[in-house]
Amino acid sequence: MRLYFTSLLAFGLVPACLAAPETAPAPQWSPDQQAIIALIEHGPMGIETDFEAWESKYHEDWTVWFPGQETVRAKGPHMTLVRDYIGSGAKVISYEAQFADIAVFGDTALARFNAVERLENPDGSPRMVYYGGTDLLIRVDDTWKVRTTTVSLMDPPETE
Repeated sequence: MRLYFTSLLAFGLVPACLAAPETAPAPQWSPDQQAIIALIEHGPMGIETDFEAWESKYHEDWTVWFPGQETVRAKGPHMTLVRDYIGSGAKVISYEAQFADIAVFGDTALARFNAVERLENPDGSPRMVYYGGTDLLIRVDDTWKVRTTTVSLMDPPETE
């Protein structure tokens, strides 16, 4: 009898948990969360004209990791790759971020978001990058800095 109720409970909850999520009301972001959004929401926009301003959002010890890679990439090598890509004529056309959650714990925060970067490659061809991002931020001298980033590349959304 106990197994019957356990199975009933499990099979009854699984479909409910897998159902499409209901649209939640727009979050009411705290001042810290708003500051984090302001730091991240424009992504690499403007990088062609002010690379240093974009780079300064990242802590000096920042690292980035792409799932599937064996190691993280340090700030210096990553920024060199980005600077070289932009220097070769690539352009950031647009950037959109949708924040799923921003959890603030004193001087540490975790921001989770989905993003779309629309780029133009050096040869003029378009490039769309879809990813889920997770940023760990720390407050340094009353300013939020991104300390670590995980970038999970995603497939483009299906069109109907």
